[in-house]
Amino acid sequence: MKHMAPISSLDTSLSDDIIYSASLDRTVKAWRISDLKCLETIQAHSAPINAVVVADNGVLYTASDDATVKVWRRNFGNTNSCPHALTVTLPAKSSPVKTLALNAEAGVLYGGCTDGYIHYWLKGWFSGQLQYGGILQGHLHAILCLTSFGNFVVSGSADSTVRIWIRQQDGEHNCAAVLKGHRGPIRSLAAFPCRVVDDGDQDGCIICTGSMDGMLKLWRISCSSKPAPGLNLVGSEYIEL
Repeated sequence: MKHMAPISSLDTSLSDDIIYSASLDRTVKAWRISDLKCLETIQAHSAPINAVVVADNGVLYTASDDATVKVWRRNFGNTNSCPHALTVTLPAKSSPVKTLALNAEAGVLYGGCTDGYIHYWLKGWFSGQLQYGGILQGHLHAILCLTSFGNFVVSGSADSTVRIWIRQQDGEHNCAAVLKGHRGPIRSLAAFPCRVVDDGDQDGCIICTGSMDGMLKLWRISCSSKPAPGLNLVGSEYIEL
């Protein structure tokens, strides 16, 4: 039951005892963690799949080189398997989608594309369906990794920079900072909120970036209101791999 091409992305639903694998063979597989059984093979896209994300409610999101993001809903009534049905296809303006990030608390899905744009979709308050919100524009090359928490979105690109975006109450996004220091494409990142005591005990975040230059960098960002509102780089550390 193995994939017929490289595996590009993984995500888990621990409450359902399932791990999802996406592959360049254009399929997504659902595996039961407890006995390692393949429960389902989803013929998901017409081109290689680059990212898979599963929400707490079991909704599955897949992104592909076919320039779409697809939303799948699992049939929980079947206890022996987990068949998924396609609910909606979200177009990404004719550009392959390389990475996804889901901010479940805010109800926003982000998709990073090869043209350097980040498309996002907002969950409607009444319908609960995703509606197109717009694009985040600033990177010069492909978006290779994304993460989102709170009102922050962090993106890594083949242009060797990381951008920090802040989502406003009206749904608009502003680029608050650009992190420069890598000499190669940003291939992966992780970020989480924290308190930055070196800058007067301000709210902030820690961002870890991994690049194809062989460097792992750790950035500490503070959300400072003095002397001007915005984000400040408190300091950075790096490890050479």
